[in-house]
Amino acid sequence: MHIEVVKAELSEVERLRALRLAALETAPYAFGAKYEDELLKPATSWQDRLKNTYWCFVTVDGKDIGLLAVDKAEKDRKSDCWISSWWISEEYRGKGIPKLMLDWVESLCFDNNWEKIGLGVWPENKRAISAYIKLGFVAGSEPMPSRSIPGEMYLPMFKDVGSKV
Repeated sequence: MHIEVVKAELSEVERLRALRLAALETAPYAFGAKYEDELLKPATSWQDRLKNTYWCFVTVDGKDIGLLAVDKAEKDRKSDCWISSWWISEEYRGKGIPKLMLDWVESLCFDNNWEKIGLGVWPENKRAISAYIKLGFVAGSEPMPSRSIPGEMYLPMFKDVGSKV
């Protein structure tokens, strides 16, 4: 099994769209976005995502099976960067792929002098929480209000990565 984690290029709009829609369709419980809404977004919306966010794609033997996004975090996130849209196709879970994806994120952190990674997870998504804990994330002290689903709260989780220097 040959696994690759690669940075998405600006020209890969359709690839991003296809993977993001697959994530929302197969794991709707994990995200704030909805498949039906994302399906209707124009190509320019997907292009903007590639311009303004770091995305990585994961392939196994040449087949796309995962993705995640990383943004510079806004001040209220209590971290330097924020992971979102983290997804791996169900048939490839439990094979160590999240660690490879986190290695990619940590490399990005070193390149940008980010020392603390943050992400949000729905409190009832115990499988994801367990996976994040195994990767070294710790839960924040208080739930935070969702930006995508008003009235919902998510559990913030953080991982310190230190700095290059």
